[in-house]
Order: sequence, then C-alpha cells, then structure tokens
Amino acid sequence: MNTLQHAYRAWPFLLLTALLGGGAVWWYKPGKLPPIPMASTTADPSPSVRAGHGVSGRGVSGRGVSGHGVSGNDPQSAAQIELPSDLWGPSGIVMEPPKEELLSVPVNLTGKVSLNEDRISHIFPMVEGTVDTVSVTLGQKVQANDLLIVIHSREIGQAKLDLYQARLQREIAIVKRDLQSRIAENTRRLIDELRLRRPIQEIETKFRTLGMGDYRERLLASYAGYLKAQADVSRLENVQDSGAVSGKLLLTAQSTRDADLATFQARIEQIDYEMQTSILLANQNVKEADTRVAVDATSLRILGVDLKDIESGDPTTQGEAISHYPIRAPFNGTVITKDCTVREQVQPSASVLTIADLSTVWITADVFEENVPLLRSLEQQTVSIVNEAWPDKTFSAKVFYTGEIMDEKTRTIALRAIADNSDGLLKPGMFVNVAIPSGQSGSAMTIPTDAIQEHEGKKFVFVQIQGTRFVRREVQTGAKAQGRTVVLRGLGPKDQVVVQGAFVLKSKMLAELLGEE
Repeated sequence: MNTLQHAYRAWPFLLLTALLGGGAVWWYKPGKLPPIPMASTTADPSPSVRAGHGVSGRGVSGRGVSGHGVSGNDPQSAAQIELPSDLWGPSGIVMEPPKEELLSVPVNLTGKVSLNEDRISHIFPMVEGTVDTVSVTLGQKVQANDLLIVIHSREIGQAKLDLYQARLQREIAIVKRDLQSRIAENTRRLIDELRLRRPIQEIETKFRTLGMGDYRERLLASYAGYLKAQADVSRLENVQDSGAVSGKLLLTAQSTRDADLATFQARIEQIDYEMQTSILLANQNVKEADTRVAVDATSLRILGVDLKDIESGDPTTQGEAISHYPIRAPFNGTVITKDCTVREQVQPSASVLTIADLSTVWITADVFEENVPLLRSLEQQTVSIVNEAWPDKTFSAKVFYTGEIMDEKTRTIALRAIADNSDGLLKPGMFVNVAIPSGQSGSAMTIPTDAIQEHEGKKFVFVQIQGTRFVRREVQTGAKAQGRTVVLRGLGPKDQVVVQGAFVLKSKMLAELLGEE
C-alpha cells in the first residue's frame, strides 16, 4: 500500500477536490480507495495540459501512485522514469525535438482488399467422371504443377486406348515400309547384275539369301528365257556355213531371241514401277498412321492431359488406371475453394477447385466526383494503405487502373491498385483506408513513427524532463508518411522526445507498474 492510499484511509470525512476548474466530491468509506480524478480536456489546452501535467493533488502529500512526487504545477507530476546516463549508449537512447514540416494533405478513401483477378484460377474438369483421389485441402498452399485431384473418366480412357491402337498401327506401317524398301534395294541390285549378263548360276548364288518377294522369280524366269534364246542363235550361227541349218531356222531363232530380250526388258521396267509404287504406298501409310497418332494425342492435350501421361499410356501396364484424368495446379497459390470429394460425380460445367495467388492483392476504392481531377496524376503512382488490424503498419499499392465511367448511383469512379502481400497480412475482404495525394500542403508537427509506443490502447512517447529523468506523455497522432507521424496534441516544439531506445524505457515503466500491483 502506497503513501497516497494511507492518506485516503486516514480521512473519515468528506473529501472535496477541485481539479482543472471542476470539482468532484468523493465519499470515502474505510477500506476502499476512492478513484483518482482524471484531467478534463479542453478544446485548446494549455501547454501544461498538452504535456500531460494537468493533474494536481491538492491537500495530498507524499508520493503518488507511480512512486514519484506529485505536484499540480510541477512538470514532474506525471510518472517519471530514471535511467542513468551511462546506460543511454547501450540502450540506444536518441532524443530529438518534434519537427515542424510541410506535409502533403492526403485524401482518404475507404477501400477494400480483393483477390488479384489476374492470378486466380477457377478449375473446371474438361470431362465428366468420378473423383478418384483428392490430394489437397482447403487453405493448402500448392506449387505450380502439383497434383490436385484425379478423376476416373471413361472418355479419357477411350481416348488413350485409341491413341495406343494408332501407335500400334503406325509401328506396323513403319515395319512394312522398311521391308518394302529392303526388297526394292535388293531387287535393283539384282537388275544391275542381270543387265551385265552375268551367268544365271552366279546370280543365283549371290542373291539366294536376299529377300525380294516374287520379283526374283519373275526376273530370273524372263532372264533365263532370254539366255536360252541367245544360246540357240549362237549355236545355229556356228553351223550355218556348213549348210546343215537353213537360213530360215536361224532367222526364227533370232526373232525368238529378240522377243525374249524385249520381254526381259519389259519385265525389268514393270518391276521397277511396281517397286516405286509400293514404296510410295508404304510411305503414305506411315504418314496416315502418324497423322492418326497426332490427332489422338492432340485430342488428349485439348482435354488437359499432360504430355507425360499421354506418352506413358499403355493398357498392358496401367490397366484401369489408363482412364485417370489428373488435374494439376496452374501456378503457385492457395486453395481457396474446394467443391469435390472422393467418389463424387463431376461435370465440365461445375468448378471443383479455386486456386488464388495471394502474394499480391488488389485494392479497390471508389473516388468521389469532387476528387476526380486527382485521378489524372494517379496512374502508375503509389498510394498508402492502412488497416485497423495492423494500426502500426502502412502498406503501399501501385495504381494500375482509374476507371473511365462514373457510377450513376454512387457518383464515384473505380480505382484499382495492386499491393504486395508476400507476408499475407492483407486478407481479401478487409476494409482499408486509402490515402491518395491531393497536391495540397499544410504545416504539421511530426516525430519518427518508431518513437510512438502503445500500452492499454493509448499511444505515448517518452520525453526528457530533467537530466536522467523521463516522463511518459500521451499523444494524439495523425497521418503517417515516410517513417514519420503527425502529432496533433501532447507535445511542444521544444520537448526532447526519445526517438530511439524507447523500448528500454517502456520495459522499465511496465516493471514499475507490476511492482506496485
């Protein structure tokens, strides 16, 4: 129990106290401490009242509640804190008086935090199906390409099977083309040898193991007929001079030889044409198979299936999983809506998830008609944002849109700005105060924002009153700009305000308050 409480308990009579031009009557009952009268506030307080010294304790001697002397005219009437000067350096104590500055007078608008509409994705499945797995929960942060849900889709399964069959057909077409190319190459080599009039036994030995289809038989048959006719002519020519063979017989043999040669030449040309045609058809079949594969693969890409899943589609290894349709995150973000569960039927017309990138948010505000001229200078400019949830923090947003059409009902024009929200403090749906520069300036007393402390909902600073003694001074603050805050009431121009190291004094103040309780 402190001295002031002892003094109250000792008075068994009516205590009349007049403070700051007003009176208050307290009826004291033994054992109960009467409340301490608070200083009244006037529209234009005197310097002592602004400094927090308007409380006097007439008729009361001893020490006040704070444990320090109380005097109505003494500037030490408020709670004092003693801090030896040798501790100022380690505590980082820095003092300076308030500054009188010309500050731009902003126009304050009521705004709202909303989602960045350029970084929000409402996810709709491209196909009808049943939800097989859900890999995310509401509010979960995801990275780009993370798996969100898997849908069992008959349409996807059939499309992958069609693609698998098209790939098989393409493989067959490629094999046929390659085989036809080898046959044509071997056949051309054979033709080259035949044109050189090689012996048929030598040709048979050389090309016996090479595949040529029926081209071998057709070419060798015509070639053999020509060789036989040529042999008959040679034999008859050798005996013609002896008179054993008539000229007519030799002529017939020569005619037969020429006919067989013509047949052989025609056979070569026919087979060459057939080979070219077969190769052309084989190449065309491969192109058609490639087109079929490309069409089926593109159909799956249109449905949103990843290229990796398309390439790995194989019913022999995947089984029924070939019908799985995975949905992945389009970018880094947060799941803000989730409208699907396992085994639920989904349709392309209904959204299943919403992903939003909350690292940036939009600030929306309505500019009244009288402030429309200010919009000309706001494009790509920065405005200040304040929210009640974070009273000691000022956010900034860059204006990217100032509407061109005025709302006929509200007589306002829309303003949109984008703000960094990497720390997640700005929540979509919050109301904020938006300060836009007006171009008008006014004189104001400012101090560094870091000098302002807060306790039990009241803002105050520490002021040096004498030597190593400091006093807590409640202040009324105004706008903030560039790390400084306007002080509307509570300080004088010559007050030495603790602008750095005030936390040490606040800790000492709180420790003394706890000690008195």
